[in-house]
Amino acid sequence: MENISISKQLFRKLVNQLEPLIVDLHAIETDKWCGLFQKGGKRFAYILVHKIKPKIDIWCLGDVISITEKYQTKIKFKERDGTKGSFGKNFQINFTVENDTDIENAVFLLYEISNSWTNNELTAAFNLFCKIPLDEINSKNILIVNFANLIGKSEKEIAKRLRNFEKLGINKDIENIEIDDKNIWNNFNNDWEKYAIESENKILELEYIFNQNKDFPKGKERESIVKMRVNQNFFRNAVLTSYQNKCCITNLPIIELLNASHIMPWASDEKNRLNPHNGLCLNSLHDRAFDRGLLTVTPNYKIKISKYIYDFINIEIVKEYFIFYENKNINLPNRFKPNKDFLEYHNNNIFKG
Repeated sequence: MENISISKQLFRKLVNQLEPLIVDLHAIETDKWCGLFQKGGKRFAYILVHKIKPKIDIWCLGDVISITEKYQTKIKFKERDGTKGSFGKNFQINFTVENDTDIENAVFLLYEISNSWTNNELTAAFNLFCKIPLDEINSKNILIVNFANLIGKSEKEIAKRLRNFEKLGINKDIENIEIDDKNIWNNFNNDWEKYAIESENKILELEYIFNQNKDFPKGKERESIVKMRVNQNFFRNAVLTSYQNKCCITNLPIIELLNASHIMPWASDEKNRLNPHNGLCLNSLHDRAFDRGLLTVTPNYKIKISKYIYDFINIEIVKEYFIFYENKNINLPNRFKPNKDFLEYHNNNIFKG
């Protein structure tokens, strides 16, 4: 009786430590078998409470090879007997918990395989999505690997979430996508300024926690760091990666010579300063010309050259860099297509026709 009491205590300690991490965690408890459920009612772990020995055995979901390799020095894995049905097929990871140290390690593992994300983690993940070219979203991408380490999830799960965001960019009403992913997508697209700042805040916090840095910036210092990161990184990365790091007019692929150009000027529209739909990827020369109204992009994505440029039509370099592109289509991004209302504003208010 004493041993099952200790085993039950181990189970309850495990649940208490998982509750702050796993959204809507639900535990079912019986004298012998217990279950852990995540948001949506999905069971991700079965737990056997021993009566004779003071320990619990856990069977859980997850990729057996990657999980056992990652936790082999910390978790007491057991060989699984072959069983039929969904339990034998899905709950392949089996290990034992006997003390508080085992619980601590089990918490990290169960959190990783639970597939349960907090709102903060999804907000930070969307920030990452904005900074990675779509064709580079995979489990080996170094940015994804680093982010996986920050939040204690697998690289495959990070890539899967980013792919969900990609699908929502094609069809925001697509089915079979987590409602939480759709909510995050809507949050950003309804207020880029707010959520760009909030997501950088979350990433900064995750970095300090991961590095166990006790000198976490607070107040104005933290605001200053976040503002700098947003202004220097978020908009530029979101725009350039959307255009696959190529100028939308010339296809120039040298990142050092590319700018994220605001369609609606920074000073004119505070709400859309960080909205990547308000950006074009332009080389430095055409960025300057676009900013000065010497060229524009029409709402149907065609390039128009100002009459002031035509004053220099006899100069060969002007023909090559400007006149040549008159009425040609820009190369459209694979996400965050430029907003037609913003382009119309530039046509009517900035372009010197």
